[in-house]
Amino acid sequence: MKGVLFRTASMKKLHIFVEFFILLLGSYRMIGAQTIDSITELQNARNVADGKLYAYLHSSNPIERSRAALALANIQDSSSIPVLLPMLDDSIPMVRRSVAFALGQTGRQEAAKYLIRRIPLDADAMSAQEEIDALAKCGNGEDLKTLIAIAPRLPGRIQRSVALSIARFAIRRIKDSLATEYAASLIGNSESRPMAVYALMRIADSTSVARHLARFIPLMDDSSAETRMWTGSLLSLASDSLARAAVVSHAVDDPDWRVRVNCVRALKSQGERASRLLLSLVSDNNEHVALTAFSLLSSLPEKYLPNNLADDLRTIVTDSTKFTWRERGEAALLFAAVLKERSVSLLCNYLKTEPLFRAKIISALGETRSAKAIPALQNELRQSDSRVVSAAVQSYENVIVNKDSAVQAEFTEKILPLLARRDLSVSFSVASAFEDTAVRREIRTQGLTKFVTVYQRLSTPEDVEVMVEFMNVFAGLKAEAAIPLLQRSLQDNDKVVRDAAARALHEITGTDYAPSAAISPESKKFYKEEDLGLLERYRSASILTSKGLITIDFRPDEAPYTVLNFIVLAKKHFFDGLIFHRVVPNFVIQGGDPQGTGFGGPGYAIRTEVHPDALYSEGAVGMASAGKDTEGSQFFITHCPTPHLDGRYSIFAYTKDLDVVGKIQVGDTILSVTLSE
Repeated sequence: MKGVLFRTASMKKLHIFVEFFILLLGSYRMIGAQTIDSITELQNARNVADGKLYAYLHSSNPIERSRAALALANIQDSSSIPVLLPMLDDSIPMVRRSVAFALGQTGRQEAAKYLIRRIPLDADAMSAQEEIDALAKCGNGEDLKTLIAIAPRLPGRIQRSVALSIARFAIRRIKDSLATEYAASLIGNSESRPMAVYALMRIADSTSVARHLARFIPLMDDSSAETRMWTGSLLSLASDSLARAAVVSHAVDDPDWRVRVNCVRALKSQGERASRLLLSLVSDNNEHVALTAFSLLSSLPEKYLPNNLADDLRTIVTDSTKFTWRERGEAALLFAAVLKERSVSLLCNYLKTEPLFRAKIISALGETRSAKAIPALQNELRQSDSRVVSAAVQSYENVIVNKDSAVQAEFTEKILPLLARRDLSVSFSVASAFEDTAVRREIRTQGLTKFVTVYQRLSTPEDVEVMVEFMNVFAGLKAEAAIPLLQRSLQDNDKVVRDAAARALHEITGTDYAPSAAISPESKKFYKEEDLGLLERYRSASILTSKGLITIDFRPDEAPYTVLNFIVLAKKHFFDGLIFHRVVPNFVIQGGDPQGTGFGGPGYAIRTEVHPDALYSEGAVGMASAGKDTEGSQFFITHCPTPHLDGRYSIFAYTKDLDVVGKIQVGDTILSVTLSE
């Protein structure tokens, strides 16, 4: 059942084809050609106060009612709940589904009892599934119990949605023994099995795992890679020798690297028994597996590590023919953690390498916690590459923890001038250091004047993450001098900044400023009116990378502004030459940052766009963000289904080129992006 989420999304399209026929031929064309549909404009304005969207909910046209509900789902204003609730009884399934999605997106519990009432009454499977999903996003523990009570009476094809709902409740830390048992009962259903295992993994109940172990171990040989990978994670909770053997076997030789990654992670629970196996896996022919093995070795207590580990790691660090710079960098981090001060001289030999590997070596110097590393780190603070400098700040911070006042004062004296660089990633690292309570408070307080000065030149949307980090510093130090700046930030267009300012002011003054932050932000257009025709013209894009070609198929019906944003940037060759700066094995690859640090963007922000048909299956192309409505140019592609991202991050495309996606590692390059009609 590999790719079950994607196929489910396709089935949804087929199921509702007739209902959306007019929408696709009429309303879709209106979005993509000459003008933006008025409902979409209202959605983008993030404003319900004038009642215009509510008026569309009462339209005689079901398409308008449905799209108005989807607009409210994107706005996520809880004041819309009383208006939406009666619409759960709409005669058109398409409308009910959109309304349920909107109610779930608010996350407010008051909608739950209406959803529970509607689920067993809804004869339309698609609507009922969305109602179940919405319940999991807003219900409480009692609502979960009620769902499990009615679940056996629901049609078999809906049981997969029940399993996903149990998982969504668990992600929100809402669990129940009856729900756990119900999820376990669903593993006998081939259609529900992957999501049932996912739910059990999210619940993480070792007692339940032990009780059903005889049923779980055979799932490691299931034909579905998703079932195997999530079962591997689930078996990390088992102490049984057969379970351990199954995990070890699939960590070594499962045909799908994603399953191997999850099984390698599951080895952590095996402690000393895992160390030798992990050391062998750092030479795995799949780099994702090797890097995961390094990560797990680093997390093991030192008493579990092999006695001759340092010699093996030294070999890896120095061997550039057999190991990639990423593997050598991870080996350097572990080498430093094991040998501490004795590793400093070897690590310093590699400070003249290219920036990404150099940054890893600098991070390793921080792992030594040795004062002998300070001269080298101080030298790295003077370099030009922001990745190198940021790593140096963070490593220097690690070294001075628990050192005397003079050493900590010298540290703050050296890093404060870096704020003048006006480099977002460096400024973020400096702010994080001043937020660190391991540095004496009186020393951190001495830098407040500089922070206040720098904060005045920060602005949204480019500087959101740095502004929030600065506000955390102000809050932690009870900086009264920052109060006027924070009060101005309460009126910022960006909600993330407004909320952070309200929290910081509360920490400093004890006064609740949250109501002052509840304003509707303005929307600035990133496109010209003539650009709207590009939505109808271009249907896909080919991203040529240093590892091969990734073709992505746009979803303008689900995220029109996000698709348009990608098209506009691609036409400007914005992405050409950028690297993939973040890769998490069996999760995502991420690129689109002109700085290559995770802090860059196009100089503007676009709105978050969510849709019930946009599910995070494998190959989903989503937008990275620092919070709702902060997306820019950074995008990611998923290695596997990631349901916990559904409804939170915009999806604007999908790709089937998972073999190439799976080859991408940090530092690999986007050579060009070609748009296709």
